[in-house]
Amino acid sequence: MPRLPRYIACGDQPPMESRRLSRLLRLEATLPNSRTHAYWALALFVAVQFADGVLTSIGVARYGTGVEANPLLVHSMTTYGSWVTLVAAKCVAVLGGSVLHVYAYDLVLAGLTAAYVFATVLPWSLLLS
Repeated sequence: MPRLPRYIACGDQPPMESRRLSRLLRLEATLPNSRTHAYWALALFVAVQFADGVLTSIGVARYGTGVEANPLLVHSMTTYGSWVTLVAAKCVAVLGGSVLHVYAYDLVLAGLTAAYVFATVLPWSLLLS
């Protein structure tokens, strides 16, 4: 008769395989044998958000709101102004990145940072150069 897995009582530590699987499913990126989170992912994310905000404000000032690809930002820029819209959008983005960091989704945060570099910062840099 096959052996059934035992249920874990409250307070018991899950088996090592279960912890590894949980870490892979949650996409945690911590150093081996370390309990600290990857603060570098959050710091890079905030820096890229800041760079995107600055480059977007320069691009909108130079070419107008028609150059912005996000229609929600374009509408908000025409309604509330570009600075207010960009500050609010970047605060929401940093808040979302902070939530990912607190819940230890640092690999996801690093992936979003790389996506932002290639999808926003690089095109703005090429357009403004």
